[in-house]
Amino acid sequence: MSYKITAKVYQTDRNAFFRVVEETVWKYANGGTWGEVDGTHVLSMGGSGTSGSLRFVSDTGENFIVTLGVHNYKRWGDIITNLTNEETGVIITPQYYNNDKPDRERQREKQLTTFSVKNNKGRNFTFDYTVTEGNDLNVDIIIG
Repeated sequence: MSYKITAKVYQTDRNAFFRVVEETVWKYANGGTWGEVDGTHVLSMGGSGTSGSLRFVSDTGENFIVTLGVHNYKRWGDIITNLTNEETGVIITPQYYNNDKPDRERQREKQLTTFSVKNNKGRNFTFDYTVTEGNDLNVDIIIG
């Protein structure tokens, strides 16, 4: 059974502008693809057990990755801030599926519908699923 997650990005603070610089998709459940529809980011996945990440960078040098997916037929997500230059989506996304970073696997297992975290500059980053069940999920990504 395939899944789709439609992500809307909201930037609420005008002192920095964030843009997507990378899209990644994990290989399980026949993988998936990212697309854009009417300004939204759409992750289409072949089934439960996979995810995709969006890496954002701002004009102030701040950055973060939001990873969204479906695990055991329920949505999940995570946000990682304060990335080094080496921490790209290609590096971070697989960490949710191997034993190298147990914290990432635990976050996937929580299957959260909402999550917030601050970076080292005090900026808040949130994801909030507005459609939490079924195969056509919606999530808001809010950059404070």
